[in-house]
Amino acid sequence: MMVTILFLEVLGSLGKVTLPHYTWRSARLFLAPSLGYAFHATLSLMALQGMNIPMYGAVKRCTPLVNLVLSVVILHRPFPSCTLISSILIITSGCFVAALGDLTIDTFAYTMGGLSVLAQGLYLTLVQQCAENKLSTLEILQLNSYNTLAPFIIVSVLMGEPEAIVRSRYLTDIGFHLTFWTLVSLGSVLNYSLFLCTALNSALTTSLVSVAKSVIQTLVGFFVFGGVKYHPLNITGIVMNTVGGFMYTYTKYQEGKKKYQKDENYNKLQLNGVVSIPREAPLIPNGIKRDEHSLSEIKVS
Repeated sequence: MMVTILFLEVLGSLGKVTLPHYTWRSARLFLAPSLGYAFHATLSLMALQGMNIPMYGAVKRCTPLVNLVLSVVILHRPFPSCTLISSILIITSGCFVAALGDLTIDTFAYTMGGLSVLAQGLYLTLVQQCAENKLSTLEILQLNSYNTLAPFIIVSVLMGEPEAIVRSRYLTDIGFHLTFWTLVSLGSVLNYSLFLCTALNSALTTSLVSVAKSVIQTLVGFFVFGGVKYHPLNITGIVMNTVGGFMYTYTKYQEGKKKYQKDENYNKLQLNGVVSIPREAPLIPNGIKRDEHSLSEIKVS
């Protein structure tokens, strides 16, 4: 967060971007999304202490169901198509199937993972709401970075991380520092991309657009980090996760394609001089509004 803040402030001082000053008023307006983000990050790290990476990825894919419910409750969106709902249910069912096949199940870790899913769904939905209220992606990134900096520092101190860093044998390792600062920079890019995707699309789409990343993450977790005991239910659940994710992505692509074709046909009609009929009935010369019953007023002699 500190790197993101410094980067944004440098860009602002150079005149590359225009950002408002950080104030207590703006901090309060974005407090709820920031708290959701902070809880998500903290709970995710706690979950990873007792979960292997493939199962962590499977549990995190319950987020679309949370976003679906929150988009209806908070944003008052209509329910999506049956195909999209089916894909989300397949993903969520896959999470439970995979959990049943986890032979190394850790109740505390799974609880933290479930809470992190709720926190992620909440902050993504609130970020979408802020974007709809005319906040730019850079403003959202700025407010989130400032708001979460202090909580992250406090949690780090309480967990004794500064002392562990001082005693670490990697403190003087140049390779470690290169890797660390590379990851920090990529984390800043990830946050910006996450907020940008949410602002341009929706929280629901953002929670599902990482299908390819999840597949790679699962494969890497199975064969690189170890600690995974294979089980048919485990594999079946992860496959259901992946299939449901691709099903959602393909359906959204088809819906976007149909909408684009519809808009293109409408633009062609306008270019050809075809006048569209307005939805509201026009006024006739004497000021009386013409409605659907006007034909019944015509008398045939």
